[in-house]
Amino acid sequence: MLATLSTRLATDGGMTVGVIARTRDSLERMGSVSPGKVGRLIPMALDYHDLTRLRHWVAHFQLMEGPLDLVVAWIHEPVEPVLSAIISEVEAYRHMPWHLVEVVGSRGGVQPGSPVPRGTWCLSQRVVLGFMVESGFSRWLSHEEISQGVFEAIQSGQLQSMVGTLEPWDEHP
Repeated sequence: MLATLSTRLATDGGMTVGVIARTRDSLERMGSVSPGKVGRLIPMALDYHDLTRLRHWVAHFQLMEGPLDLVVAWIHEPVEPVLSAIISEVEAYRHMPWHLVEVVGSRGGVQPGSPVPRGTWCLSQRVVLGFMVESGFSRWLSHEEISQGVFEAIQSGQLQSMVGTLEPWDEHP
């Protein structure tokens, strides 16, 4: 669901973007960066809950590409061990501020609290995904709305941002 964001960061932001997805099919559907652009996408198919493989990939990526500046993480339960693994690997190579954007679902209508400070150098930000209400009907956010909302949140630098709404919760799809 963050494919558009990944491509945009590479194309418009000129970044080298490492992308993790569970299957090669997901990575292939994402596409690639337009020819002539500065950035590039580096895909990796792995289950991020395999913490050993995840740690190795983050370490390898940084050895090849340099320390990470930005990590956008949309992790499904359990979140903490995965985030801890990513943070420890990034901070093993990066000894200056870097940016973690944690994307979270609405979690049953309860808005998660502010992001918790993480690591020594990690600047933490949280983006909460809600739903849309249009003409009396509710629907979940589209992939494009999610990517655009996360992109705008990164640009704003706010500690916590909302994409869509969580209210009225009893009208969620």
